[in-house]
Amino acid sequence: MGKNMRKRFIEKKVFVIFACVTLLVLTSVGCGSSSDSSSGSSKLHSPGPVSPKASGSTEFFTKNAAVDENADAAAFEVEESAEASGETAQENPEAVVDTSRKLITTMNIGAETDNFDEALKAVESKVGELGGYIESSDIYNGSSYDKNYNDSKRNANFVIRVPADKLGSFVDSLGDAYNITSKSTNVEDVTLQYVDLESKKKALLTEEESLLKILESAQSVEDIIAVQDRLSQVRYQLENMESQLRTFDNQVDYSTVNLSLEEVAKYTPVEEKGAFARMGEGFVESFKSVGHGIKEFIIWFVIHIPQLLFLAIFVAVIWICVKKYREKKQAKTVVTTEKKTEGKDGE
Repeated sequence: MGKNMRKRFIEKKVFVIFACVTLLVLTSVGCGSSSDSSSGSSKLHSPGPVSPKASGSTEFFTKNAAVDENADAAAFEVEESAEASGETAQENPEAVVDTSRKLITTMNIGAETDNFDEALKAVESKVGELGGYIESSDIYNGSSYDKNYNDSKRNANFVIRVPADKLGSFVDSLGDAYNITSKSTNVEDVTLQYVDLESKKKALLTEEESLLKILESAQSVEDIIAVQDRLSQVRYQLENMESQLRTFDNQVDYSTVNLSLEEVAKYTPVEEKGAFARMGEGFVESFKSVGHGIKEFIIWFVIHIPQLLFLAIFVAVIWICVKKYREKKQAKTVVTTEKKTEGKDGE
């Protein structure tokens, strides 16, 4: 990569020199052709003085080329130093200090607590004590009634930012206070991206400094507009790079902990139990489930007594109406039968 950069740097210098020579030759030819036509037929004249405008354009072109040359040279030097440091690190890994690496650490932790209110206060207190902050929180206070008639437990989800050097202390405090059910860690190394951004930033700062010097000595309006346009582009790129670097710094300096906290009546067992112990617990849990079902049925029955009374009255009315209809129909049938019998007797 360094050889390619050096080759491009040399090619650009050759191109700049060739462009300057070509511009000077064209300027000389133009001035020579503007002299007297009668004198031009008898002898050669030396070229006249270059106009101020042409001189200013030539000077701007040369300085602008020098700006690009300086910027490339700065980028080349930064890249060479980065490669050299990288090679040194590979040859001697023990010489690399961990603080020089840019590591973004993210942890996901699931925990249980039997005292939800105290747990919330403890989390906020510990985060503040370590110099961190809670980026976002989502707390659900639970419900004593849902569609399945089961108690809905309270839970909370936090996105916590703590200093990277105090992450271990924070995780240990969570383990001491709560029952940790799950934990995962993700570490992203952004050292290469960070070094690349810093290299580009240094090159742009060098170009900005050169552009400011050219702007001070620029004479024509065209030159000033061209320099200001390029200066605006350079500053815009610098702002973007500085914003990215600040974001990286924040993510590296403060680790992210995604904490999911759930309220439980009894902690989830950590160790696997034997077959007899599991059968015994299952038998007891079955009795508890039956008792819970009876309790929930009684609660449901009491809650729905008004609806049940209305339904009972409605069914009773229908039953009475049907019964009366059947009695009337039966009586009518009896009367008809008697009439037929009397008619036969009269004959």
